[in-house]
Amino acid sequence: MVAYKPALPLFIGHRGAKSLAPENTLASIRKAADNGATWVEVDARLSADDTPILLHDEMVNRTTNGAGKISDLQLTSIKSLDAGTWFDPKFSGEPIPT
Repeated sequence: MVAYKPALPLFIGHRGAKSLAPENTLASIRKAADNGATWVEVDARLSADDTPILLHDEMVNRTTNGAGKISDLQLTSIKSLDAGTWFDPKFSGEPIPT
């Protein structure tokens, strides 16, 4: 019996294309695809009201204009955060994906 080994893609985007767009955002995932990635690795966390969101850190401080732990924030608060401007002003208003 021969074990099936699926071929891994040549390019996998880490947090999307984190060097080209704000990490773990839809903009970053689109950039990864535009640059040949067929897979992306993203990070997921749960908000205080148990909604999965894409964010690497435990806190929103580094990659948004907000502050606090994801697990302490309600989705309505998370949706008001800007996850793009810290990376580059052209990504201003980029939301945290759910």
